[in-house]
Amino acid sequence: MSKSERFINGCDQLMAFSFYALIYFLPVSIALSETFTGLSFFAYLLKRGAVFYSIGKYKKQMLLENSFPMQQRRYDERSEEFSCGLLKGGGAGEDKTNISVWRKLWMAYKPVPNPLNISIYIFLLVNLISVAQSQYLLLSIEGFIGKVLQSVFLYFNFVECMHSNKRIKAFLGVLLVSCTLIVMNGIYQYYAEYDFFFGHVYSDRLYSSFRHANDFGAYLVMLIPILFCITFLFKTAPKEKGQAQGGLAYFSAANTKILTFILFASAMVCLGLTLSRGAWIGLIVSILFFGITNRKALLLYGLAIVVFLAFFYPRLTTFRAPINDKKSFQIENNRLRYWQRALDIIKDYPYFGSGVNTYALVEGRYSTGWGGYPHNSFLQMASDTGLIGVASFLWVLWILFWNSLKSLRRTVNHAYKMLLIGASTGLLGFLIHSFFDTNFYSVQLGSLMWVMMGFIMSVREIGQDPKIP
Repeated sequence: MSKSERFINGCDQLMAFSFYALIYFLPVSIALSETFTGLSFFAYLLKRGAVFYSIGKYKKQMLLENSFPMQQRRYDERSEEFSCGLLKGGGAGEDKTNISVWRKLWMAYKPVPNPLNISIYIFLLVNLISVAQSQYLLLSIEGFIGKVLQSVFLYFNFVECMHSNKRIKAFLGVLLVSCTLIVMNGIYQYYAEYDFFFGHVYSDRLYSSFRHANDFGAYLVMLIPILFCITFLFKTAPKEKGQAQGGLAYFSAANTKILTFILFASAMVCLGLTLSRGAWIGLIVSILFFGITNRKALLLYGLAIVVFLAFFYPRLTTFRAPINDKKSFQIENNRLRYWQRALDIIKDYPYFGSGVNTYALVEGRYSTGWGGYPHNSFLQMASDTGLIGVASFLWVLWILFWNSLKSLRRTVNHAYKMLLIGASTGLLGFLIHSFFDTNFYSVQLGSLMWVMMGFIMSVREIGQDPKIP
């Protein structure tokens, strides 16, 4: 292996490490989340810079093996045709001077191929048009680079570096450890009346290390279906059949299932104690994905929700009334006014919105009272980027869920099939909750959404290919 190939492989490992650290610290620290997002981007630039330097110097086969394992499989299957075109025209012995710099840049930095690419490109184009006609150009440029591009980068970067059973297993393990700490922190906050991370004081609603109970609820809704699938749907398999579980045999072990069951039950308790109605609705509606994919899952998950509501719905009604009737009515009334304000903006800027990242300033024109986000991520996106903008995002989601459903029949590893169902169900619940809150515009939750979208597509890819180590 050449020095360039070793360097590329090292950068790829650093990208993967960045995501392990990101998902671990995401619920605890915005600063650390941003730091490891930046580290993954830095590693990506170094890796792709080395690919740019290497085009024309090494054989396609050799460079692919150490840079893009999923694409290497496609290269093997299609012989001399390399589907993603990263190194097309850069075979062994070819003079680099025959390739223009612009073409080499496109070859070196083009995202790895996956079903969402075209829809994401259109989503970016629509956002760029929204920036161009923004009411506050500089603010929109800042939002496009710091929010939209960063989010899309997280997705592309994750899909590129999470290309093996080993890395998916490591990522899933770190995710569960992080979730365990956050759930334990929530339980501790309930009994001690403050959490052990920041000393957040418990007051009526649980929020653990997050800034608000609704944020904690969104995090839990994303992860609870994954915990459910690992606990109840992964088949227990002997060690020698670990490969049949897609490299995830550890999570199918009886002892592991006991731990994940405890974590699942504790997460459900924490979700109940958040008293987040939007998160509860997301949890309930997410059962639709189980209904489409697995009848056994539908029955078990439905039973879990019934038990959940039996325990916590009385607590919710007690919290909302009668003492809090006036407060609750005021909150609901405010939310409806926020939605109406967003709708008014959409009426005035229907196609490409008022501009990316401009809602906080534009909404002041439509109200003389206290301003704020509309507590509906889709309405806020439509206000910022117009109906075309929100439609382009919904298309991205449609392609993702459609490909997830299609892939279930072709997924050869049972564990990966169940993991794909759990992650897709969690994302659906998160999106439903986002209709009632600002999840897309939270640094932590927005990053979680795009990372989990990448996780779903990586699980989909690896689960269909038992050849990938």
